[in-house]
Amino acid sequence: MDLYATDSEVLQLEQRLTEMVAQEQLNELLTLAWHLRQRDTGRALNLCEHISKLLNTSTISDTDKALVYLRLQSIRAEEKWLHADLDAAAAIVQAMLRHPDIHLDPACLSDAHRMLGFILSDQGKHVECDIEMAISIDEASKADDILRKQCTAAALARIAVLRDDRLAKSYFDRHFEGRNAPRDVHPGLAALLNDFLGVHAGLNGNYDESVEFLARAYTHCLESGQIRRAILTAANIGYTYNNTNDFEASLEWLHKALKLAKPTGWAPSIGNCLTQIGDTLRKMGSLDAAEHMLHEALEQLSKLTNSRNYALTISVLADVALDRRDYQLALNLFTQLAMLPGAQEQADLQEISQAGQAKALAKLKSPAREPISRSASPLVAKR
Repeated sequence: MDLYATDSEVLQLEQRLTEMVAQEQLNELLTLAWHLRQRDTGRALNLCEHISKLLNTSTISDTDKALVYLRLQSIRAEEKWLHADLDAAAAIVQAMLRHPDIHLDPACLSDAHRMLGFILSDQGKHVECDIEMAISIDEASKADDILRKQCTAAALARIAVLRDDRLAKSYFDRHFEGRNAPRDVHPGLAALLNDFLGVHAGLNGNYDESVEFLARAYTHCLESGQIRRAILTAANIGYTYNNTNDFEASLEWLHKALKLAKPTGWAPSIGNCLTQIGDTLRKMGSLDAAEHMLHEALEQLSKLTNSRNYALTISVLADVALDRRDYQLALNLFTQLAMLPGAQEQADLQEISQAGQAKALAKLKSPAREPISRSASPLVAKR
C-alpha cells in the first residue's frame, strides 16, 4: 500500500467503490481508510470499524485477515498520535511489531517503525527516534519500496534538523542530490523534501529561500493528505516572516495554519499554532494578548510536556517575562527551559536558554532596575 496518495487518486478510489458490490470492497475500503487517516480522521476510523465487521464474514485466508488487521491498527495508532495520546499510540505499534505476520507486509512493517519514530520524537527520545526511523528506511529498502524509503529518509532529516542541522544535512545528502526537489517526484515526497530544505534554509538565515521552499511544501502536503505537516509548514512560514519583522504576513500564515488545525482537534498542531501567534504578538508589543495565546498553547500541549513544542512555548513565555521586566521569572523560565526533555539536544533552544539567562541575570544585578510592569500569572510560573 502506497504511503501517500494524491487528492485525485483518492477521488478515483471513491468512484471505484460506488461501482463495486459489498463483497468486493474490502481492499479498496482499506486503501481509502489509510489515505483518509489525516484528510478525515473520523471517517477513517469509521471505515476501520466497517472493515472489521466485513472481516468477520470474509472468505479470505486467516493470514490475509491478519494483514488487514495490522493495517487497520496502523490507522488507529496514527489517530492516537495525532491527538497526542502517545502511550496508547506506542502500545498499538509495539503490539503490531510483535505480531507474527507483520513481516509478511514489508510496507506495514516499515510504517510501524516510522510511526514509532514519530512518537518517540514527540516524547523527546531523540536517539531512539533516529534508530526507529533508520529501521523503517532499511525495511523499505529491503522491499525495494523506493518512495517509502525516500519519504522516511526525508522525514528523518526533517526531525533532526532542529537539533543538529549539519547532522540532518548529512542524513539528507545520503539519499538525495542537490538543493532542490526534482519536479517529477511524488507530491508526498516533494512535501517532505521542501519542508526540510525550507527549515534548513531558515536556520541558516536564508529567509526568502526558506519561505519559497516551505510554500511549495505546504501545497504538496495538502495534495498528498499530509495535513499535520501542512499545518506545521504554514506555521513555520509564519515563524519565518516573524523573524524578518513582517508581522502582517506572519499572522496571515499563522491564522491559516490555525484555521486548518482547529477542525482536526489535534492538540499538538493547535498548540504549535498558538505558540507561534503568541510569539508574533509579543514582538508586536501586545503582551497581554501574547500571554493569553501562550496559556492556551500550554493547555493544548499538556499531554506533551516532553515535546519540543512545549519547550518552545516556555521559551516564548520567558521572553514575555523579559519584556515585562520581570527578570526573576524570566530567569526561572529560561533555566527551566534548559532542563526540559523537549529542549535536550535542541541546539537553538539551548542557545535561547543560555542567552536568556545571561540577559535576566545582567538585569537582576543592575543597580538601577526598572519596575516590573506586571507579574505573570501563577500558571506561567508553575509551568
